[in-house]
Amino acid sequence: MRRFLRSLILLTIALLTATSCGDEPDGKWDKMKWTNVNNLMQEQGSYLIPEAGGTFRFQCRNYGHIWIASYTINGVSFPINGESLPEMDDVWFTVIIKDNIMTIVAEPLPESVESRYFSLELTAGDIFDTFVFKQQRGNHL
Repeated sequence: MRRFLRSLILLTIALLTATSCGDEPDGKWDKMKWTNVNNLMQEQGSYLIPEAGGTFRFQCRNYGHIWIASYTINGVSFPINGESLPEMDDVWFTVIIKDNIMTIVAEPLPESVESRYFSLELTAGDIFDTFVFKQQRGNHL
């Protein structure tokens, strides 16, 4: 009886290990699906922030918790190094992520600057997505 019980426990552990959830191999996760709440214009893969700046929201419809994995400002990359970063603040923009809502607050474009951009690599675990934001002269809503 003891041997049977031991075999049953080992078999149960083996089955649970083989069928555990959340161990999707890379590339098997659904792409992030976003709603551009403010209908920010897009051009060639970049969201165009108006010269006047503003607040813009995006909602991830199929993942409940997202965060920043890395970001680039005017061509300079900043890796996060494994930290969970729900917000960041730069001189001209702020990013705040709460659960599945990303809010971008951009300052007005200064007279001395012709254009500037930043990109965000977002993650929800093993799935990643990239947003590129560009602010330049002539961008208006």
